[in-house]
Amino acid sequence: MRVTICGHAALYIETTDQRILLDPCFSDTLVEGTLTYYPGRVFELDKLPNLTALVVTHGHFDHFHLETLQKLKRELPVITADEPALVEQLQKMGFSKIIICQPWQAIALGQTYLLPTPSDHEEPEFGLLVRDPTGTFWHMADAEVTAEIGEQITQEYGAIDLISTKYQPVVRASMGYLHGMGATFDRQGVVSWLEAACACNPALVFPYASGLCFSGRHAWFNRYAFPLSSAETVRLLQRRLGSPERAITVRPGDVIELQAGQPPQRHEQSAHFVREKPSPGLRWEPIDISTLTGLSTPEERRTLQQKLDVFLAGPLVSWLKHQFKQTHSSWTSFPAEQVVWQLVVHAGDGERLNYTIDFRSEDFSVLPGEHPEANFFTHIAGQALDDVMMGKMPGLIFWLAGEARSYEKVICVRNGRFECPKWPKTAEDFPSDPLTYYLRHFGAGETSLVQPKLADAQSEKAQESPKGANDIQILTRLGENEKVMNKKVLLAYLAVQEAERLGLKISDIEIQTMSDSFREQFDLLDSQDTEQWLKEADLSIEGYSAVMRDFTAVLKLEQHYTRVIDPLLTNHRRVATARYARPQRDIND
Repeated sequence: MRVTICGHAALYIETTDQRILLDPCFSDTLVEGTLTYYPGRVFELDKLPNLTALVVTHGHFDHFHLETLQKLKRELPVITADEPALVEQLQKMGFSKIIICQPWQAIALGQTYLLPTPSDHEEPEFGLLVRDPTGTFWHMADAEVTAEIGEQITQEYGAIDLISTKYQPVVRASMGYLHGMGATFDRQGVVSWLEAACACNPALVFPYASGLCFSGRHAWFNRYAFPLSSAETVRLLQRRLGSPERAITVRPGDVIELQAGQPPQRHEQSAHFVREKPSPGLRWEPIDISTLTGLSTPEERRTLQQKLDVFLAGPLVSWLKHQFKQTHSSWTSFPAEQVVWQLVVHAGDGERLNYTIDFRSEDFSVLPGEHPEANFFTHIAGQALDDVMMGKMPGLIFWLAGEARSYEKVICVRNGRFECPKWPKTAEDFPSDPLTYYLRHFGAGETSLVQPKLADAQSEKAQESPKGANDIQILTRLGENEKVMNKKVLLAYLAVQEAERLGLKISDIEIQTMSDSFREQFDLLDSQDTEQWLKEADLSIEGYSAVMRDFTAVLKLEQHYTRVIDPLLTNHRRVATARYARPQRDIND
């Protein structure tokens, strides 16, 4: 048996004694140019072999194409679904040998055995199992199938040599967008289709029946309609089947050959009557990226990239790894759901800064570039990110004002089967991306290993605290060892001395404001709470007030010297993150 890929849903199947054309469409476009083929095809129909049968699996416009059928001989037998309107149209065209098929009722054509397989769709349609002495091929077509159907096929006919599997939830995704349901789709169908294919233990499987894209003035819709590429689906199938040799992508003009007792063989671009026409790539990005504002100049974009490189590789990854040690962390589901996170920063003038974290790896890190298996995406406005990292805007704007957009298409392989991720049902409970979560709660300053709880009122209170709340967290942190605190005390002492030298007066009102911020941060809500804490800490009110004065001096001096400090920050950050950038060496090396 030889199966020729004709593009989208069309196939030419040559068995030991039959030449069958299935769901043919020789046109370059559909629906008056609204759709075109992706990838494109070029036909030389004078080289098409003499056919012995036609198959029309159902009456949808991309499978039952009148203009193509008009070019074919009317004496050909047509095997089709039990759909009166479809049968009537075939009769009007002059086809007289119409075989109406029913699921699980076999059709014999010489030595070739055809078995229509069922679909759960409300309209009549079928998949088709084709068998001859050389092997067995199951074409899923557009049928809505389950793993139980695949298991039934295997029980009755044994392992299947070759399967073309449905994989693209185009209707679910596009209808979801058009009906205002956002950048998501019901992936249970995808899991069901792929699991049905794998239940047959195929020697080889390829994703098929989704080779169209929107064109002309409708091309904008492509970014919303096609979540899964065939290459992504192949990688999922390879993981599920446990072998890279058992799942492949195909192109128009490829031929797959079955020989008894041999694994299926693909012959690329070996068809005589059809070949691939190169087409531009498609990308599923179901958001409006035009509203993600970038920076104006190349210099600003380079500065943002430098800051981001250091921040992601150092503080963010360090914090994330700490979170994974906490059972209550929001991020513990990411490895279990096999998330590969793709961060896209829209820097300006069409430039993108791409970073990836593969949470499937225990020793994950931030890597530059795009990951081919990315399944959880975050797009961020470069201008907003720069504002937040510079302290000009609060991280709240990512959540509040749409400066970041996330979407995902996670499908897991767990316990040897495809599964949907176990995400929360409501948007407010859905896991945020780690970058904007961190910036909302900690800012771009020093890493904090404290895990705030979004649902906790204390977290919301901290978010609304006066300016300086993050500074208080930094100034009160003990650090990794006692010497860090020694350095902070020295900094405070020198800040007081320098403020006096410069004549920067530290007023009682400023000290009281600092104290109020401190007490709010640590829930010392009234004088009784404060007195009890001072007693437990063995700290006098005078000692406490002196520390508040020190903190005030540090922040006041930092503000005074901002223009001096800013040019030095980049180099200091790079030095500070050296431990994150270099692999840890074994002490025995």
